[in-house]
Amino acid sequence: MYTAFFVGTAGSGKSQLTATLAEYLKVYELDVATLNLDPGVIRLPYAPDVDVRDYIDINEIMTEFELGPNGGLVAAVDLITSESPTILEELKDRSPDILLIDTPGQMELFAFRPTGVIAAKEFGGDRCVLVNLMDANLCQTPFGLINSLTLSLSVYMRFFFPQLNLISKIDLIDNNTRKEIDKWLENNYVFEDAINSQITGERREMAINLLRIINDLHLLAETFPLSSKANVNIDQLYAKLQLIWQGGEDFQVEDRVVH
Repeated sequence: MYTAFFVGTAGSGKSQLTATLAEYLKVYELDVATLNLDPGVIRLPYAPDVDVRDYIDINEIMTEFELGPNGGLVAAVDLITSESPTILEELKDRSPDILLIDTPGQMELFAFRPTGVIAAKEFGGDRCVLVNLMDANLCQTPFGLINSLTLSLSVYMRFFFPQLNLISKIDLIDNNTRKEIDKWLENNYVFEDAINSQITGERREMAINLLRIINDLHLLAETFPLSSKANVNIDQLYAKLQLIWQGGEDFQVEDRVVH
């Protein structure tokens, strides 16, 4: 089973991309299933084939442990691992070739707590890719883009899986800004020049050093704009997923997870 985890900051469009990519794959008659791992979500733009909300009720948790919304969500996400055998059994019955996993809206609950890396090991399948979404509205300047890429770098360090970084909702920004972003992504020297001209002082030095690390790890090369609603670069996303799933260096998911 080939797996893609969709991670990203709140509002970056993880659920919408899960829905759009699932429909795209179904058009090509591929056997795809969706797994929702957000116990606190109220509405989704797709009907999950497997849904953690069937096993974990956040309202019951809040009542039982006298927690507020944030505490209840943290507790609910942490309980995912206790339900993983049942979820895995349901996935086994479904047995898709491709599994798209929609993670909690608050990125830190999945990416930076033990639950995330345990879930990656449990649900990762034979080949697992992390698809990290960065909101285009936060990437319109060199400083904004390098900040978003630094967060992506942190996610990469946490999971150490093959990772694609998507500048999501690209249809919401103007064409001139989009062209500038494209130039920065295509040529790290152009990106560095933009940093030099628009950022000053210690922040500039920090941004340049971070850019060089990100470029050395090839994360810049695996970053591109996308729009789920306007169907921009969905085909490119699938092509890159195929390349990772069906080619390249072999790896075992359990060997790459760090708790």
